[in-house]
Amino acid sequence: MKIKELKYQSDSSSYFEKIKHLDWPVYLDSCYQKDKPHSEFARFDIITAEPFKKISCNKRVTVLSDKEGKQEFKKPSLEVLSDVMSKYLLPNNEIPFVGGAIGYCSYELNLETSKKNLIDTMKMGIYDWAIIVDHFREKSYIVSMLFDDQTKDLWPKLESLFSKDVKNIYQDFIIKDTIRANLSFKNYEKKFNNIMNYINAGDCYQINLSKKFDVDTEGDSWNLYKKFRDVNKSPFMAYLLYDEFEILCGSPERFINSKNKKVTTRPIKGTRVRGKTSNIDEKNANELLNSKKDQSENLMIVDLLRNDLSINCEVGSVKVDELFKIESYPNVHHLVSTISGILEEDSNNFKLLSDSFPGGSITGAPKKRATEIIDEQEEHARDLYCGSICYFSFDGSLDSNIAIRSMVHLNKKLHFYSGGGITVGSNVKDEYQEIEDKAENIKQTLNFFKE
Repeated sequence: MKIKELKYQSDSSSYFEKIKHLDWPVYLDSCYQKDKPHSEFARFDIITAEPFKKISCNKRVTVLSDKEGKQEFKKPSLEVLSDVMSKYLLPNNEIPFVGGAIGYCSYELNLETSKKNLIDTMKMGIYDWAIIVDHFREKSYIVSMLFDDQTKDLWPKLESLFSKDVKNIYQDFIIKDTIRANLSFKNYEKKFNNIMNYINAGDCYQINLSKKFDVDTEGDSWNLYKKFRDVNKSPFMAYLLYDEFEILCGSPERFINSKNKKVTTRPIKGTRVRGKTSNIDEKNANELLNSKKDQSENLMIVDLLRNDLSINCEVGSVKVDELFKIESYPNVHHLVSTISGILEEDSNNFKLLSDSFPGGSITGAPKKRATEIIDEQEEHARDLYCGSICYFSFDGSLDSNIAIRSMVHLNKKLHFYSGGGITVGSNVKDEYQEIEDKAENIKQTLNFFKE
């Protein structure tokens, strides 16, 4: 392993700006806030570019590399990724990412749907180096396992790049028009009633229904992301720049983490808007904490995820560590639970993610029927929304989010989504308002860039 220490920056976005011009740059951003108490979820930022292999899925899985050229596979995407990564696996390391795969899996990755996706259902780069920013230790460093021969040539260029100040000038970002939504309250109410009929008939207990927004733009979405991270301040944010589009993710939710065989998931289910005064804010948080409806909704997803983890975890090891914990973000309070288990010896992180995908907190329960009803009721493909941004490190660790509060910037148009869970106790006006509340941080950010 090769490591070089860099000057620590509490705002690691300055490091990303130095490598943004390189191929497939990615920024996994914990949105560390030095004026807030330490959170284990806001400790590390990961920045890299120039993958030596690129894996994309659009009906078929394509693996592209300079050495081996282009290869195509009909196997499932994560199975192909597992095969590629099996050549490089190492013992566990305390560093969260020592090189490996970083990218995204769209919501539709494992689902049958006739809807047309805007972007590939999966993109993963295999990266041989990364900048790690450790906010607890106030350390920054470049790390590489030197698996790829080209890294030896690239290393001195990286050292030079990060040892000097680079002034980056990017095109301004502009919102060209008003935001459009594909679902009015009247149409939402029809879909809500259809879902309530399914629930009352016993088809399902909970369904997550979403709406889609889009708006015309000009310029560089990196400027939008920098403002978004200031407004949103969530621990599982990310910016990924590909050839045709960019991903801007503001997620507060961890999906699956796996390290040293310990597996953890933290579903969010239950939301209240932040109050405009401290008294109202505290009242809203306490109302959420003591809401039997929201507790019931959360518990359904906890049970679903216990079952999902049990497929790949040791018998008897899956347990609920935290139930109904309040977490507060700039625009909403959330109800969060934590489930953990021990990964079986004959399983692996690729199978673990695949068998749990998509995350139950954004489908409903039971999952299979919920995804069928979602496909029937929603007129849009979800693409990245409710999928996952994730990494698989060469040392065998996995971390992933649920890609809510996220945007796709493609062909001068910004696409984003918002949704909420519907149960037998739901009220249509409250649920519709929750969708608007969850999208507020994105809308607020876009207001800064209106023409």
